[in-house]
Amino acid sequence: MKQVLELSAVDMSFRRRLLDAPHEAIRDAFGIHVPPHFRMRFVERDADIDALVVLPEPAATTDELDDADLDSVSGGNGWTDPDVPW
Repeated sequence: MKQVLELSAVDMSFRRRLLDAPHEAIRDAFGIHVPPHFRMRFVERDADIDALVVLPEPAATTDELDDADLDSVSGGNGWTDPDVPW
């Protein structure tokens, strides 16, 4: 990756190919075959941006309640009868 970034800083043709067709650009420049199922994208940072941050995938959402929600909706009224085994 270091060599890819170094070349992209000095070779504008390679840089454009990285943006448009990264698999082919890397193959043609370095002879490295990146499998087509490996998805990648190169982006340029605009001059007026100090940091370009890639956000993580959103957390998986489920229909399950967490422990606090379960406690708030669980049945019963808090009454217990010592003579009832359940």
